[in-house]
Amino acid sequence: MNSMEWDSIRIFLAVAEQGSMSAAAQVVGMSQPTVSRQILALEERTGLHLFERSTSGLKLTPVGRQLLESAKDTALGAERFSRQVNGSSIEESGNVRLAVSELFGFHFLPDALAAFHRVHPLINVELIVSNDKVNLNKRDADISICQQKPEQPDLVVTYLMSRSLGFFAHESYIDDVGYPKTPDDIYRAPHSVIGFDNSNMYINEAEKSGRNLSKKQFIFRTDSYQMQLNLIQAQAGVAVTIAEVAKKTAGLIEIFKDIPLPNITWWLVCHRDVQVNPRIHHLMVFLREWFQKQDEKL
Repeated sequence: MNSMEWDSIRIFLAVAEQGSMSAAAQVVGMSQPTVSRQILALEERTGLHLFERSTSGLKLTPVGRQLLESAKDTALGAERFSRQVNGSSIEESGNVRLAVSELFGFHFLPDALAAFHRVHPLINVELIVSNDKVNLNKRDADISICQQKPEQPDLVVTYLMSRSLGFFAHESYIDDVGYPKTPDDIYRAPHSVIGFDNSNMYINEAEKSGRNLSKKQFIFRTDSYQMQLNLIQAQAGVAVTIAEVAKKTAGLIEIFKDIPLPNITWWLVCHRDVQVNPRIHHLMVFLREWFQKQDEKL
């Protein structure tokens, strides 16, 4: 398969999945006119009409739908080839892409990476700091540190660390509105609760303890732990956050310490096709051992 054929398949897949030339252009990193020309050229070469316009965007024609699964299989094969090539590299120097969530990246990772660089100065770490999920099959990253344990059989998953959660507020906030007498008081005026937007963690845990809770009771909603922490610091309200981080933050105090909350756990993940790559292996082993030592100090 030459590069032109692979580009055509890649663009065909992007348009089919995104439903528009402009959205597909962003996915493949090309301009919209280039994507349009590539689709037109593909249709001219094959003599097939692949897409038709509808009120909701571009849709595959019947013949286009027939080709879709073959195109997906080709893309998966190319991705697997790329992973295996990367995984087979024996170079001890070079880049490793590490994906990590905001709060972990800001508060737990810097010291570990600084220590890693002292041991492996020829390995460069490219950091993806985001709360969005990454696709290791598509090589969005080589390694991911995530809170939800992946179940895919083609991923290598290792326990990294676990930390306790707690209710925290700024001491000035408590001085202004008063200390809540019961846990339910924090969900009523004059108190303000900082909660998640898409995640139902608070709601699920409240149900376990027999309390009914809805997102309408969250005055501020964000899925970013770091933003929640910033809001607590700004005296905006009460939130559940990682106790170790909050206790190191000036002015924050823990309330209702006797309320049981689940621990938050992080997992170290890579694709099995790349685990033998020396650079990836070195970083995986170092991070696992580093955080194991940190746990032993607690």
